[in-house]
Amino acid sequence: MKFKKERVNYVDSDKTTKSVVATGIGNAIEWFDFGLYAQLAVIISHNFFGNMPQEIQMASTFAVFAFAFIVRPLGGIFFSHLGDKHGRKLVLATTIILMAVSTLALGLLPTQHQIGIWAPILLLVVRMIQSFSTGGEYAGAMTYIAETSPDKTRGKLGSGLEIGTLSGSIMAAILAGIMYSLLNDQQMQDWGWRIPFIIAAPLGIIGLFLRSNLDESPAYESTFEEKEELEYSYKDIFKYYWKDVLVCFTGVAFLNVANYMVLSFMPSFLNSTLNLGGTTSSILSTITMAVMIPAVFFFGWYSDKIGNKRATMFGLVGFSLFSILAFYLMSIPSIPVVMIGLFIIALFMSTFEGVMPSVLPSMFHTKVRLRTLSLVYNIGAAVFGGLTPFILSTLVSTTGQKIAPSYYLMFINVVGLIIFAFMFKSTSNKSLRGAYPNVENRSDYEEVIKNPKDALWWDKE
Repeated sequence: MKFKKERVNYVDSDKTTKSVVATGIGNAIEWFDFGLYAQLAVIISHNFFGNMPQEIQMASTFAVFAFAFIVRPLGGIFFSHLGDKHGRKLVLATTIILMAVSTLALGLLPTQHQIGIWAPILLLVVRMIQSFSTGGEYAGAMTYIAETSPDKTRGKLGSGLEIGTLSGSIMAAILAGIMYSLLNDQQMQDWGWRIPFIIAAPLGIIGLFLRSNLDESPAYESTFEEKEELEYSYKDIFKYYWKDVLVCFTGVAFLNVANYMVLSFMPSFLNSTLNLGGTTSSILSTITMAVMIPAVFFFGWYSDKIGNKRATMFGLVGFSLFSILAFYLMSIPSIPVVMIGLFIIALFMSTFEGVMPSVLPSMFHTKVRLRTLSLVYNIGAAVFGGLTPFILSTLVSTTGQKIAPSYYLMFINVVGLIIFAFMFKSTSNKSLRGAYPNVENRSDYEEVIKNPKDALWWDKE
C-alpha cells in the first residue's frame, strides 16, 4: 500500500477527553443498573420469586440476569450494522436512551404478590431490553474511543470507559447503602428498592445530551469517504480472522468473569453468604471500587509505556496464583481480613479494566472492527458475564465452600494466560489495523512520515 501522509489523522486530545466522558457516562448508567440489581438482589428475589424456597430465590434472580444475556449478541449485530452504515455516534445515542428507559421501567414493575407469575416474566422482559441495548453500547463505546484516541495514549483514554463502569457501580452501592440505612427491612422490601432504579432516567438525559455533541470517529470517516464496501460476511470474518476472534473471545471471557464477579456477584456474596448485611456489604463494595478507579487509570496509562500485553499478563498471572488465597481471606469472619481479600481481587481486576478497552478494538481491521467486536464481545459476555453470578452462586450452594468461586476464576485466567502468551502481540503505540496513525502534535506527525512502513504495520499481515 502506498503511504499517503495527508491521511494521517490529527486528533485533538481535549475533544477525545470529552468523548471519553460522554461514552463513560453511558457505561456508568449500564453498570448503575447492574450494580443496583446486585446490591438489591436479596430484595428482588423476595419480591419476584417469593413463592419459591429460600435457597432457590437468589439463584432464580441471577438466572433471570443470565438468561437476559441471550439477546445481547442480537443487539450487538443490530447496532454494529447500524454503526457501520450510519456511524458510531448514532449507536451511542440510541443505546443510552434504551438503557435509561428500561432501567426506569424496572423500578416501576409490579411484584409477584401483585400480579403473580407475570412479575418475573416482566422482570425478564425488561432485563432483555437492557441487554439488547448493552449489546451495542459497550462494543460501540470501545470502538469509538479507540478510533478517536491518539495512538500513544489509547490505553490511558480507553481506561476511562471502565472508570465509567466503576463510577456507575459505586453510585449503585452508595445509593443502596443509603436506602438500607434510612429504611427498615419492610420499607425496603415494599417500596424503597424502587427509588434507585427510578433515578436512572435523568442520568440518561444527561448522557444523551453529551453524546449528541460528539464528532464521528476519524477512522470511520476515512473508510466512509472512500466508499469502501463491507467486503466480508460473518462467515468470511471467522474464516480469515479466526485467530483474532479466538484471542478476542478469550479476553472477553476473563474480563467479564472478573467484572461480573466483583460488580454483580460480590455484593450478594458479602451480604448473604458471608452474612455481613446490606449496609456493610454496600460500604465494602464502595471502598473496593473507589480504590480501583486510580488503579484502572494507572494500568491504562502504564500499558502505553510498557505495552498492553505485559500489563494484561500481570493480571492473568495474578488471578491464576492468588484467587484461592483471596477467597480464603474473604471467608474469614473479620472485616479487615475480608478487605485484604477484596483488594487482592481488585488489584488484578484493575489491570483488565485499565487495558482491555483499548486492546479488544485493536485486534480487528477498521472495515470489520465494530461488527466483529460486537458479535464476539456480546457472545462472550453472554456466556462468561451473564452466567458468572449464577455459576458462582451455584458453586457456593452445591459445594458448601465459600472459596468455591475461586476455582472458576482461576481456571478462566489460566486458559487466558496460555492463549495470550502465545497468540497475542502488543498493539500499544501502533495505528489501528486498517487505519492511518492518530497523532496529536507535529513531532508525532514527523515521526510517522519518517517511518511509513511502521505506520502501516498492519499492511504486512
